[in-house]
Amino acid sequence: MKRTVFLTAVVLLTLIFNGCHHPYDRFPEEHPEAWTPSEIELMLGGEDPLEGFNRSMFSCTDFAMNYIADPLGRVYCSIFPRPFITHFHNVCVNLEYPARAVSSLLQAEWQAAGTETLRFLINSTLGIAGIFDVAQSWWYIPPAHADFGQAFARWGIGPGHTLILPFAPSMNGRDHLGLLFDTAFDIKTYIPYAGYATFLNRMTVAHNGYVSVVNSAVDPYKNYRQMMLVKRELELRMWFYKEAQRQLKEYREQAEAAEKDTPTPPVPVWTPPARPEYLKYGHYFPLENYFSQGNNTDTIRVMLFGVQRDRDWWYMPLSVFNGDFLRDGYMRSVELVPGRPELRYGFWKAPETEAPPNPETKEKLVIMLSGIGGTYINSTMLGIAEQFHNRGCKILTLDSTFNWNFIIADGECRLPGYLPDDAARLRKAIQAVLQDLKAREWINTPEIIICGYSMGGIQTLKLAELEELSPLIGAKRFIAVNPPVSLDHAMKKIDAMVASSAGWSKSKMREKLITSAGWLLIKLAPHYLHTDENTSLEDYRKFMLPLDPESAEVIAGIYLKMSMREMLFAAHRETPLPGFPEYKWGDRTGLYQALDKVTFQDYAKNLLTPRYPGKTTGELLADSDLRSLEKTLRHNPDIRVFHNIDDFLVNDEEKIFLDETLKERIVWFSNGSHLGNLYYQQILDKIVSAAE
Repeated sequence: MKRTVFLTAVVLLTLIFNGCHHPYDRFPEEHPEAWTPSEIELMLGGEDPLEGFNRSMFSCTDFAMNYIADPLGRVYCSIFPRPFITHFHNVCVNLEYPARAVSSLLQAEWQAAGTETLRFLINSTLGIAGIFDVAQSWWYIPPAHADFGQAFARWGIGPGHTLILPFAPSMNGRDHLGLLFDTAFDIKTYIPYAGYATFLNRMTVAHNGYVSVVNSAVDPYKNYRQMMLVKRELELRMWFYKEAQRQLKEYREQAEAAEKDTPTPPVPVWTPPARPEYLKYGHYFPLENYFSQGNNTDTIRVMLFGVQRDRDWWYMPLSVFNGDFLRDGYMRSVELVPGRPELRYGFWKAPETEAPPNPETKEKLVIMLSGIGGTYINSTMLGIAEQFHNRGCKILTLDSTFNWNFIIADGECRLPGYLPDDAARLRKAIQAVLQDLKAREWINTPEIIICGYSMGGIQTLKLAELEELSPLIGAKRFIAVNPPVSLDHAMKKIDAMVASSAGWSKSKMREKLITSAGWLLIKLAPHYLHTDENTSLEDYRKFMLPLDPESAEVIAGIYLKMSMREMLFAAHRETPLPGFPEYKWGDRTGLYQALDKVTFQDYAKNLLTPRYPGKTTGELLADSDLRSLEKTLRHNPDIRVFHNIDDFLVNDEEKIFLDETLKERIVWFSNGSHLGNLYYQQILDKIVSAAE
C-alpha cells in the first residue's frame, strides 16, 4: 500500500510540473534542414532532463531481465510449451477487458469499445474463459489494445518528461498514472496471486523482444527509449486496430463483389527487366515475380529476411528444448589486446547427419562479414549463415569493423573506413578467433570460405588481395554480396538520402515515420517469410512493403546514419574525439546531438583523414575503392561476386568495371537494389553454391 501511495505521489508531481508540456508543442512545425535521429526522438518524447535517474532505473530493469527474468524464463519455458504460454496470455488479456472498454469509451472510440465487448463475450464463452481467441481466429475481430494513458492523451494531457521506473511498461508520468487506473480496472487485480503469474508469463513473452532491442547495443537505454517512443506513438493512435479494421472492411468488400460476380482487377504479373546491354560478361539471373517498388523500398525488404528455421512452434526462445538456429550456436569472445574488452563471435558446428562421416570430405568453415555497424548475430548475417550451415558448413560470425564492440576490442580504438587498415585489423582478429576455435578443438584444418555482404563484401575482396600477398588465414574462396565499388559514391548517396528529409514539417515526419514503423512491424510479425519452388504469386506479393519511395529513402538513410552514430559514440567514449562534448554517464543528449550532425562525408574528411597524416581524403577513398583491387579481381579464380543491377550504391560506370573485370565470376540479379532480394531461395542457393 505504501509503495502504491509513493508511486502515485511521484506520478502526480510529475504531471503537475510537466503534464501540460507536450513534446510536439516545443518543437517548431517548420523544419528547413534534414532531420536527425536526435530531433526525431525529441519530437516523439520531448527532452530527458531526468536522464541520470532514468538510466539508473533502466539499469535495474536491464539487470533483472538478464539475471532474474532470463533464468526464471528458461525454467518456466522448459516446463510449459509455447501453446500453454500463449493460451495463458490469452486468458490474461481477456480479464483486462474492463480497462480497455472503459478507456475506449473515454476516448469516444465507440467502435473499439463495441469490438472489445464483443471479443470478451465471444472469447469468454466459445473461447472457454479466454483460453482461445476465437473472436480473432473465427471472425477476424481484432483487439483494440486501449489503455487509460491513451484516454488521458486524448483529453489533452501532455506526457511530461521521460520517467522510467523499474519493470514499468510506461515511459512518462501520464502513462504511469494511466497504468494505475488500468490496474484498478483489471479483473486479475482482485484474484489472489494472479498478478504474479501474469507477470512471469508476460516477462517470458516480452523477453525475446526486449533482448532484440537492447542486446549488442553500445547504449541499451538509448535504443530502448527510441523503440518505446515509436511503439507508444502507434498505441496512442490505435494504429494496429484501425489498420486491421481497414483491412477487414476491404476484405468484406472484395467478398461481396465476388458474390455479385463483380469483375475484380486481375493480379498483376511481374516481368523482370531485360539484361542491360552494357553488361556483357557476367551471368544474368532474372527474378520472376519480384514486384519491384523502386530502389529505396526494395532495399528495406532486407528487413523481411532472416533465418528460415527460426523457432519450433512448440517451444519458446528461452526453452532449453528450443532448437532455432541462433540457439544452436555458441556465443563466445576472444581477447585481442590484454586488458581490453574481448571481441565477440558466434560459432556453429557442422549439422549432425544420419549418414556416417566421410573421412575424405574436407570440413568447411564459412566466415561471415556484415555491413556497416552489423553485429555478429544480426538477422541478415544469420539468414545467410544458416544457408551455408544447411549445406554442412561450420560457421563463424564476427562484428563489423564499424561496430562499437570491434572498435573497443581492437585496442587502439581506431576509427574505421580506411580499407587497407580495416582489412589488416580484421585479418588479425580472424586469426585470433581461429586459434581460439582450434584450442577448443572445434575446428582442425578446415577449408575456409569468407563471405561478406555490403561493406563486408568490400572487405572480403580486400582480404583476397592480402591473402595473395601473404597467406595468414588460409582462405580458399571469397564471396562478396552487393559490395559497393566506391565508398565516395556510396557516402554521397547515403548523405543525400538523409538530406531528402529537409523541409519536412514536424507533422509530416511524424506521420511518415509512424506509418512506416507500423507497416514494418506488421510485416515482421509473421516469421518464416521465405520463398522456394512452391511459392505462389500471392506469396511473392507478401514481400511488398506499403511504403512510399520518399519515406523509404529517408528511413534507410537515417538507419545507416544511426549505425555510424553508434560507432562514433563508442570511439568517443574510449578516446575523446576533438570538438565534441564530453561523455557523461547521466547526460548524453548534447553528445548525441553533436554526433548526429556528422555526415558520412564529414566523417571521412574531418575525423578519418586526420588519423592518417600525409594522406588526403581523396587518397584514403581511392585506396578503399574496389578499383584499387583490379589486379586481384581480374586474376584471382577464387573470387565470386553477386550483385543487383539496380543497386543504388553502384552507378553504371562501376557496374561496367565489375562486369569487365570479373567476367564469368560475377552474377547479376535483375532486381533487389541493395540486399533487398535475399529472401529469394534461388539467390541464396547460388550464393551458397559458390562455396562448393
